[in-house]
Amino acid sequence: MRPKDATNRWALASGGQSPLLVAWWLFVFIGSMGISIFSHQFLSGKFSYDAATIREYMAMRDLWVGLSFDSWVNTARVLTLVFGLLSEALAIPLYYALVFLLSVRVLDVFNVDRLPYHLLAGTWLLCGAFFFWQPSKELVALPVALFLCLSRTPLARLAATVVFLGYAALFRQYWAICYFYFVCSLISLRLHVAGRSRLALILFLMAFMVPFMAAQFSGQPPLTEARMMVNEWRVDSPDARSAFSNAFENSGMWTDAVNTLLAWLYMNIPLAMLLDTTPHYVLFALFQLTTLAFFAAGCISYFKQARRLHDPGTTYPRCIAFVVAYSLTQALFEPDFGSFLRHEMIMMIPILIVVFCRAHSGRCAPIDDSGLRPVFSGVSRPSITVN
Repeated sequence: MRPKDATNRWALASGGQSPLLVAWWLFVFIGSMGISIFSHQFLSGKFSYDAATIREYMAMRDLWVGLSFDSWVNTARVLTLVFGLLSEALAIPLYYALVFLLSVRVLDVFNVDRLPYHLLAGTWLLCGAFFFWQPSKELVALPVALFLCLSRTPLARLAATVVFLGYAALFRQYWAICYFYFVCSLISLRLHVAGRSRLALILFLMAFMVPFMAAQFSGQPPLTEARMMVNEWRVDSPDARSAFSNAFENSGMWTDAVNTLLAWLYMNIPLAMLLDTTPHYVLFALFQLTTLAFFAAGCISYFKQARRLHDPGTTYPRCIAFVVAYSLTQALFEPDFGSFLRHEMIMMIPILIVVFCRAHSGRCAPIDDSGLRPVFSGVSRPSITVN
């Protein structure tokens, strides 16, 4: 591990062996399990809208009749199978315990000595427990996304593609746009690392416009109109205070694209929330802005290291590409901050992997591992192995 800066007040006194560090992650684990098990006793009913709908489908006698492409039906089918093997009361806490352990493993938290990284990652995991304590679409979506981001061999990446596109077809068709953005973002990242930044930017901008062009040329409504339909349906609802509407009336692919960019800025850089006096809105805005700052720092650290080693690596670029692709897809369809945050949980671990890139790249040697940790491979100089 890198030498500690005695002047840095955020450095843990004894690095990976710090009792404070162990105590923090034990607190996060116990807190996550407590939230996962007891949330139903103190959260308001609006947190259970999706779960109630899924349970209604699970109770239907004709649930298994025919091939369905409806996300509610297929989520209910998957969870019916899972809860047939393990009770819901056991399956969901066990699920989130595995999410916690995977996060600790891939982030390699006990080899990071900077307190802010631990606070941010632990807070994300505690928040995530509020969204994974009941039946939801995210329970099925998260493993699909992680398989795509963490697959490292060609065969695993091929299998992840099949699973991801299969999920898109049967559960959420708009994930096909996400996969398209993912592939184009990944190619652009590799071009940027190779020093062809201008070509990378041109490719990315062209790829960004493709879904809007496809919608217009195929005679489909503008993509962001789906958001407007939801907001019109929920007009005057007290649960839609943070709703975001299109800034411009859609007249074609260009206004559709501009509305998407404005939605992305509004949701990912929620300065408007800071102007609201509601405490949880302000806390959400500060948390989101902090995460974005750490994520940007992680991306910069990755690019510096990848260019220095002349190796784009595997996991870091896939996580960055997925976060970019998924957030752009969110900007197309999300109607409000509640939906945005719930679906953002799918990006939780990929975001944190990139955030921790900066913490790990400060070591005196390239990052290596013996398991799931992100890798910069093909480097001749000595490396640190995480066992």
